[in-house]
Amino acid sequence: MRLHTRSVTLAVSVKTETASQEDDVNPRERLALNRILSPQLPLPEFLKLTADLGMKMAEIRNDFAEKGVLDGLSESQLRKALAETGVRIITINALYPFEHGKHLKANLEQVKGLIAEARKVSCPHIVMCPFNEAGDPRTPAQRSADLVAALNAYGPLLTDAGMVGLIEALGFERSALRTKRAALDGIDRCDHPKAFALLHDTFHHYLSSETELFPRETKLIHVSGVVAGKAKPAIEDDDRILVDASDVLDSRGQVAALLKAGCEAPISFESFSPKIRSLPVPELKKALRASVNYLIG
Repeated sequence: MRLHTRSVTLAVSVKTETASQEDDVNPRERLALNRILSPQLPLPEFLKLTADLGMKMAEIRNDFAEKGVLDGLSESQLRKALAETGVRIITINALYPFEHGKHLKANLEQVKGLIAEARKVSCPHIVMCPFNEAGDPRTPAQRSADLVAALNAYGPLLTDAGMVGLIEALGFERSALRTKRAALDGIDRCDHPKAFALLHDTFHHYLSSETELFPRETKLIHVSGVVAGKAKPAIEDDDRILVDASDVLDSRGQVAALLKAGCEAPISFESFSPKIRSLPVPELKKALRASVNYLIG
């Protein structure tokens, strides 16, 4: 999600052989960091932070970096930073608002730019977030039609680039696309279904009250935590901390259920809280290690 405000549905029941295969995969090998955790760090230092935590994947963003998605680094500087850390960049987050018809022309140009940036670092995914503002005058039918039209427009660009768009349903009541089920319906109806997949965000899954999981269609998991104290409709991005025992989202349970059901997606820490974003690197490392231990042991 931004800093400002075909598919076959799988029930969470899995063949025994699939579960046994998942048991052989160490979830720690799937861990990633989203750059929202420490946006003030230059990109090479953020990649080093990721590697120092024993993680091999990172997400970068286009919604706060004054120097652009890749900090204005040359391709040789990028190759050096990636080689020294051994970290892979797995997403650029995010195209917003990806499905709104009014923005489609501008978004097509933005997608081309994001693909060009992604190619510099062999990034395979672009995260796509829906319109998330109050007062959207579109009817549900218009929103649905806009969604399919947008996917049809982006599909050829992503396919030609060998990339996949990850659709992140935002659970806020004001969001134009609140559930992963609605996102999958749009994917099913578009002309390029293989160009898109789901992003499961534990925060938005909770806010949407959606109960269904789609482990096979999910290609990335975002995790964060929220402490008790606010009614669900009042919870916002800045309430998102690192996952610990105080979490009311049950992010640990969500991740466990997805893994048990055969989901093979990376698990990325994405906490928007200003308290987390402002932590000095040594304290952030300590907090992340504790969060990893709570989340997956």
